[in-house]
Amino acid sequence: MDRRGFLLGTSLTAAAVAAGLTGCTDQTGQPSSREAGSGELPTRVPFVVKPDLPEVAGGVPPGYFSYPAEPVKREGFPVQGASGPITSLLQTGATIAPKSSNVWWQKIEEASGFTFDVTGTLSADYQAKLQVTLAGGDVPDLVQIVGVPGLPGVLDKYFTDLTPYLSGDAIKEYPGLAAIPTETWKIGQVNGKIWGIAQPRPPAGTIMTYRGDMFAKAGITETPELRDGQDFLDMCEQVTDARNSVYAIGSDPAGWMVPAMLEMMGAPNQWQDDGGKLTHAYETDVMKAAIDQVAQMYKKSYLHPDSNSVGSGNVTWWQSGRTSIYLQAFTGWGGFVRQYPDWNVGAVILPKWDGGGPAAKHLGVAGYGAYVSIKKGSEERTKELLRFCDFLASPFGTEEQFLLAYGIEGKHFKREGSDPVRLPATDTDVVPGIGYVGSQGATVLYTPKNEGIVRQQYEYLKEILPSGITNPVLGLYSDAAATSGATATTTMNDLIKEIVVGRKSTSDWDAQVDRWRSETGDKQRQEFQDALQQK
Repeated sequence: MDRRGFLLGTSLTAAAVAAGLTGCTDQTGQPSSREAGSGELPTRVPFVVKPDLPEVAGGVPPGYFSYPAEPVKREGFPVQGASGPITSLLQTGATIAPKSSNVWWQKIEEASGFTFDVTGTLSADYQAKLQVTLAGGDVPDLVQIVGVPGLPGVLDKYFTDLTPYLSGDAIKEYPGLAAIPTETWKIGQVNGKIWGIAQPRPPAGTIMTYRGDMFAKAGITETPELRDGQDFLDMCEQVTDARNSVYAIGSDPAGWMVPAMLEMMGAPNQWQDDGGKLTHAYETDVMKAAIDQVAQMYKKSYLHPDSNSVGSGNVTWWQSGRTSIYLQAFTGWGGFVRQYPDWNVGAVILPKWDGGGPAAKHLGVAGYGAYVSIKKGSEERTKELLRFCDFLASPFGTEEQFLLAYGIEGKHFKREGSDPVRLPATDTDVVPGIGYVGSQGATVLYTPKNEGIVRQQYEYLKEILPSGITNPVLGLYSDAAATSGATATTTMNDLIKEIVVGRKSTSDWDAQVDRWRSETGDKQRQEFQDALQQK
């Protein structure tokens, strides 16, 4: 649905089809044991389908080399006798055909048994739209949640605590939602309560992808196996040709390259927990070392000269061949492979800076961070809205998921063997925003007719996820982080960019960190430490 969130597919045998949406263990063999409504995270009950590559504990999704020719029809849909239309406020992309002329939208309503409307806003403008909506008091049934001041109070005032409906075995009433990986539910968990449904994705954080066609022209014909930081710098030098305006990397250095350098140099994943006492990466010596190293990369023209000020040019430079390395979310890898098959897009595993194996990956959340909450209402209405969300979260191998992902045959896709191939009408008819409501496109690895990339992604995740490190305050709330913290982060990033291009030096960093502590950092630290003690 939304191009940022879809890696679609599965593979079924006749025996697997017969299994349907049943099972009491996940694909890593972990039994279900929580009691309904226990207040814990939801029990996971995956849609049991034998994959070509098995799921691996730690967040590695199963891999599939083909799409099922005969998806399974889910029981209970379309729902009969649903009440009034469902309203929603969601992040959306480009303008699409309205429901009145959108046969894909109409077919989803027919298949689900629900009528629904979407008020959509671009992600860059969404926070402002959400705040205006909340201030007006007319809250839609489904609302995508981003950081706003006083978030716990906002959730408690306007939205339903879903813990009694979804925690433990209670979620088994909604098999689609029950198939979502357990870690994903932490995204919509605030201070111990489940407030929303997120779109699951592998928690791979930022990855360093590269254009294999450009690497080959520079003499690199295989995925580089980097032993240390010097190997990384040598790779950047080899693919840089500044005289012809070709550079290794184009990403905003503060938002992308410095975080990658911090991984290689062994910095904390934002916060480090030492027995309940938190230290931020800003406060470590390695932070200054990372900024200084990226500044040296900029001086040597490994970074595009405009990367510091024209961050939006990053993808354009990559597409036009001005840069060969692109830092991005994991889900983007498969998308570029499908869009540009001749690029031979791969991913580099970053090394520890001083050698000794791969760097510990700074893991992200196991899904898209803006989860979807349900407006306060009667128990009957809440269950009805959960049933609609359950439809949108239909697992792979079902007719419902196939419809949501690909639309109507002949109009939105054609088949090549058992694989669906998208047609142009997909771009105008795709229903906006609903992919964020638990869509499981990225819970598997699948690229049509490309077994090779599925294997590459699978091996990459097997390498980086088990040893990755998480942010210890994940799932905890700090009002300072949500308010003053946002402005302070912008200020810190601005200084990083000034140091990278040489207008400031790392000697300016310590004074700015002191200001960060006094303005927000110490408050964040205390609030997060208090929340840690209550876990």
